[in-house]
Amino acid sequence: MTSYMDGPASVKFRPIEFDGTCTLDELQRDPSLSRELVAALPFAHSDTCVAWGIPFQIGRPIVLRNIPLEVQIEPTKARWFVFLHTSDVERLTANPDGFVSPMRGEGRLGEHAANYVLVYADGTEETVAIKRRHQIGSCHFRWGEQCVEAVSAVKPRPLSFASSIQPRALEHISRFIFPHEWEERQWGIRQTQVFLEEGGAWNNYLWAFENPHPQKPVLSLRFEPIIGTVIVSGVSVGDTSSMPLRWETRKKAFFRMPAGLTFEPELDVHSLLSQIQIDLGQVISCSPHLSYPAEQWETSRQNLQPERRPSVVIIEYSAHPDALFHLLNDTRISVRELEEGVERANSLLTPVRAANRRVSLRVVEAGTDKLIPVKLHVHGPSGEYLAPLDRNRNPNPGWFQYYSNEFRHGDHLTTYISGSTLIDLPLGDVYVEITKGFEMKPIRKTLQITSETEAITLEMEKVLHWREHGWVTADTHVHFLSPSTAMLEGAAEGVNVINLLASQWGELMTNVGDFDGRTTFGTKGAGGDGEFLVRVGTENRQHALGHISLLGYSGAMILPLCSGGPDESAIGDPVDVALTEWARQCRTKGGLVVLPHFPDPRLENAATIVLGEADAVEMCSFTDLYGGIDPYSLSDWYRYLNNGYLIPAVAGTDKMSGRFAVGT
Repeated sequence: MTSYMDGPASVKFRPIEFDGTCTLDELQRDPSLSRELVAALPFAHSDTCVAWGIPFQIGRPIVLRNIPLEVQIEPTKARWFVFLHTSDVERLTANPDGFVSPMRGEGRLGEHAANYVLVYADGTEETVAIKRRHQIGSCHFRWGEQCVEAVSAVKPRPLSFASSIQPRALEHISRFIFPHEWEERQWGIRQTQVFLEEGGAWNNYLWAFENPHPQKPVLSLRFEPIIGTVIVSGVSVGDTSSMPLRWETRKKAFFRMPAGLTFEPELDVHSLLSQIQIDLGQVISCSPHLSYPAEQWETSRQNLQPERRPSVVIIEYSAHPDALFHLLNDTRISVRELEEGVERANSLLTPVRAANRRVSLRVVEAGTDKLIPVKLHVHGPSGEYLAPLDRNRNPNPGWFQYYSNEFRHGDHLTTYISGSTLIDLPLGDVYVEITKGFEMKPIRKTLQITSETEAITLEMEKVLHWREHGWVTADTHVHFLSPSTAMLEGAAEGVNVINLLASQWGELMTNVGDFDGRTTFGTKGAGGDGEFLVRVGTENRQHALGHISLLGYSGAMILPLCSGGPDESAIGDPVDVALTEWARQCRTKGGLVVLPHFPDPRLENAATIVLGEADAVEMCSFTDLYGGIDPYSLSDWYRYLNNGYLIPAVAGTDKMSGRFAVGT
């Protein structure tokens, strides 16, 4: 049993203490309870708890079955009575053929479990039926059988890329949702940036009942069993302007950090920001306040890095209108007053204009109505990044941790679109940047969004005609994207050919399912227009001898992908092939051989080049986007050129995260 607090408590609510039927320890010895409930009891909420910002005091819960129970309380006037409760597992029975009928699911949808009764001082009563999967759920949660009028008792919280899931939370994860060990799943869950303890070992539910007679004192609560066992752990009462468990849509605000605090997020045990929390709501994210040049936006350069304002951050939150922000110095700020713009002297919080005008954005080639793939950046008047509806507002820059169609260029966030998208924008000035490689003139515009704005079409003009003169741009080295995503990014960056390389990383195999040894995606034969192509090849690697990129070959995949153990292949893998052997196989299969991120690793490069089995060496800039070709790489290339080995140089990105753009 544990005292569980998922955030600060709201002053709008107060717990009602009552003496129930038994303690949680005594409940463990009850032979009539299901084995699932008994096994989950060690994780049950107890003592002082806060759930969704609502405080509860849990002593002796009410175990309701067979016999009604009435508990006396202090005379109470309140609009909302919030119950923290759950029900035992009710077994389904099958007919002789093994079928369940009527089939309501394990959660027994709509089954009348109990009545809760408010008994008023004037002798009148108000009774409400408690139905399964409406007002109450089961302590043993089956995935897909949520309640429609109640919520899991632990409110959803943000999950940062860097944070780990706490051991306490690991114990609360359902075997139905996550069948493997949690340590194996933390990486995947972190990508969602959301964590909801639903389906854990013990599941309590919050249900808020609106008292139809808030002006009348309530003297007692009566609980009447109908079917099965119900456990009421706590009751809290309060007065909010609307249903306390219903948060409003996301909003943003400036948070001016108190003196001595820095932007680096300090996370508590729940992955929540320690500097600022909300009681009846949740702080979703915290990002630096970025300052772009507003007046000079249209004349400043593309991919301009904004300035960070270290003492100001932008928080994103969702909350009930009656919620309060709780700051470290015990300052409380009303969400309602913040959003209504109530003036405060030296306020630490000011609202950011809401992005709630949905707009269709189209980008076409000038003089036509032809949609063209582009790279898009949009920010609002406060420097806040505005992502399309189907794009990540906070893309993960980590290695192999986010490989959708976004590019995180330092603090300048961009995404790739096929030419049209839907995006929610704030009213007023919105700043747009659109690029497409080197041949199209970039767009940097300040758009005025009004309540009448429904659609925006922007034209891009082609000002360089390299492709018409026979030039082709290519990237020899891309990882982790799907072929269709690589195609979109290549088209949006003006890169005609993307070589997407399958490979091995210890026990991890990537893009191997995309390799078939015959398909070039984007050709006219494959349904494309032949201008932007993706071909899946392989990067075969040995950590000391070297890496080798095998491009465009046909037939079966050249294996092994890697050899010799970590940090390229798995522990215990032998060195059973040399780079030059891989190169010969590739050329026999009609492919090209490139020595990637030349010259490292460098032990066998010389042999492969001297034997004439390499077609090119690859220059890489990695994340140094403006440094040009590394003189270290050039020096080694010229060593071969000066000795008569006239091997060409090619450009490869080695894209492995959202910090790289194809073609960089």
